Amino acid sequence: MVDENLAQNDIKALVTAIEQDADNWRAYVDLVNVLAATENLIEAEELALKSLNLFEQNDEAHEHLLYATGNVYYLAGDFNNANRFFKEVTNHHLQHDATMMQAQSWYNQKNFNQALVYGLTGVEQVPKDEAAQIMLGNIWLSLNDLEHAKGAFNQALVVNEKNFDANFGRGLIAAVEGQLENEWLDNAKEINHEKYQQQAQQLDDLTQLLNGRIDE
Repeated sequence: MVDENLAQNDIKALVTAIEQDADNWRAYVDLVNVLAATENLIEAEELALKSLNLFEQNDEAHEHLLYATGNVYYLAGDFNNANRFFKEVTNHHLQHDATMMQAQSWYNQKNFNQALVYGLTGVEQVPKDEAAQIMLGNIWLSLNDLEHAKGAFNQALVVNEKNFDANFGRGLIAAVEGQLENEWLDNAKEINHEKYQQQAQQLDDLTQLLNGRIDE
């Protein structure tokens, strides 16, 4: 949750920084991000598009602003526009994050085959990114490919055996395979009992859904 008072202070400080130096592109990026995080999405969009024009000739600035703009549209639920900007990002330091944001955007639209393309690319870029492996595992689950999903969650657990989502996903697969009581679900419950309880119904629903698909 964003602290509104702190956010307002950040906004004021960033506006001042821009007024003092109109070429301070990092202040523009940060201001877009703060506006988006505080759900001032119209203002964030306007500033992002304006900034892209202002810094069109500055490659580093333009790349960071492309990513920030994509994030604004993502938070607004406009996944097509989000992907349009993420796709333009070529900066080495930003490209992996932009790739995974595209995977997430397609996943949110339930276009799992497109999500898979970006998810696979993302883990090729940074194999030890546990969040990317978990995203890929969820995509494989949505495509009813339990073996590939298991592999992705296992890879995430190699990176961080205490990751809740990796344990929960791996435990879900084990439950579908008949191991209703398994070490991964036990681990997830121990790591974050409250989150586990919140997802308990999801566990039941997904188990029934996946079992139904397997029986078809």
